[in-house]
Amino acid sequence: MNHPNQTFAELEQRWQTTHWPNLNKRQLVYADIRPVLDELAATTALAHKVIGTSYLGTPIRRFTLGQGPLVVLAWTQMHGNESTATAAVLDWLKLLSQHCPADLPDDWQDLMTLHVIPMLNPDGAAAGTRETAQGIDMNRDALAQQTPEGRLLWQQVQQLKPTVAFNLHDQNPYYAAGEGGDPATIAFLAPAYHPDKHVDGPRLRAKQLIAHMRQILSHWLPQGIGRYDDTYSQRSFGDAIAGTGASTILIESGEHRHDPNRQVARKLNVMALQAGLSALLSGVYQDYGLADYYAIPDNVSDGFVDVKMTNLTIDDGEHPSYQVDVCLNRCNASPSYVIEFVGDSRGQQGLEEIDGSGVKWQQLPQLGAVADTLLAFVRQQVTPR
Repeated sequence: MNHPNQTFAELEQRWQTTHWPNLNKRQLVYADIRPVLDELAATTALAHKVIGTSYLGTPIRRFTLGQGPLVVLAWTQMHGNESTATAAVLDWLKLLSQHCPADLPDDWQDLMTLHVIPMLNPDGAAAGTRETAQGIDMNRDALAQQTPEGRLLWQQVQQLKPTVAFNLHDQNPYYAAGEGGDPATIAFLAPAYHPDKHVDGPRLRAKQLIAHMRQILSHWLPQGIGRYDDTYSQRSFGDAIAGTGASTILIESGEHRHDPNRQVARKLNVMALQAGLSALLSGVYQDYGLADYYAIPDNVSDGFVDVKMTNLTIDDGEHPSYQVDVCLNRCNASPSYVIEFVGDSRGQQGLEEIDGSGVKWQQLPQLGAVADTLLAFVRQQVTPR
C-alpha cells in the first residue's frame, strides 16, 4: 500500500529505482563505498572534500549540498560494524542531487546547508568491530578525544555549528518497540545534554522533529518504532553535541523480520532524514508536543531472541524427560547459534519462532553451547519434507 502522503509515496518509488544496489550488504567497508563516493563527487553538484583521515590513514570525506543559514550535519558508522545508515545517507544524497523532492521548496538550498560524513570509522568497518583501530569506542571519546576520528567530528561540529545533528547508528537485533512489540526496526532519541535531562529549545525541537519523523514512518512500521533511553552520558558525542545547542537526533537502525541486510531500516532512514529536513524548513514540526515524543514506545532491550523454540521435549534416556522452551542467538558475526535461554520464555519473542511440540531432543541443553545441530534437527522435524 502506498504511503498516504503523496510526497513520501513518490520518494519511496524513487528510492526503489535509484538506491545503490551494490550497498545491499550487512557490513560495509570503505572499499564498498569508495566507488559511490567517487561517482557522487564526479557526477553531481555536491561539494566534497577530504576532511581528515582515520588512525590507519583511510580518508574521511564530507559531502555538502546547499549554502543556507540552517545547517544540518549527519554522520554514520562512528561504530565500524554499524553500516546501515551509511548506505542510507548515500542513497539520500543521490536522491537530493538528482531531484528536488516535492516537500522541499525550489530554493531550499538557499535556506539550508546539508553536510554528510559517511563512514567516520573506516578502520573499525574494515575489522568488523565497534571500536576504532586503537581499540577505543569512539562514542565514548567526546571528552578525552584520544581518537583522530573523534577529534575530527568535534572539529566539524565546532566549525559548522549545526542547527540539527543526525547521529546515525545500528542497534542489536534484540530490541523490541515496547513490551511485546515488534522488533524495533527504527529507534529515536533526542539525547540529554545534562544529567537533569532538562529540555531547552534545541532539545524540544529535536523531540518535535522525531515525533514528525515517527508519524511519517508509522505507515511502514506501525508497531516497530522505539524510543531509546535518554540516560545522560557525558563521554558520548550525541550528548556532548546536544550541549552545543544543536538539536541532536539519534537514529538507531534495528532488525526487521526476514531482512538480514537491514534494507528496510536503510530505506526508512532515508524517509526519516527527508521528513526531518522538510519539517525543519516548513516548521511543521511545531505542530507536535512532548506528549507526541513520549508516546513512542520504549526501546526494550532483550525483547527478542534470534530463534525461540517452544514446547521442546528433552529426554536423554537416563533421567526424567521434561518439556521446555529453548532460545538461541547468533554467536556474534558467526553463522552459528548458541543457547541463550532454557525454561519458560513467555514474554520474550523470537525473530524466528518454532513450535517444537512433539519433537524430542536427546541431550540436556547447556547455556552457551553451540546449538546448530539442535536447530537443524528441530527444523527438520517440524518442516514438511
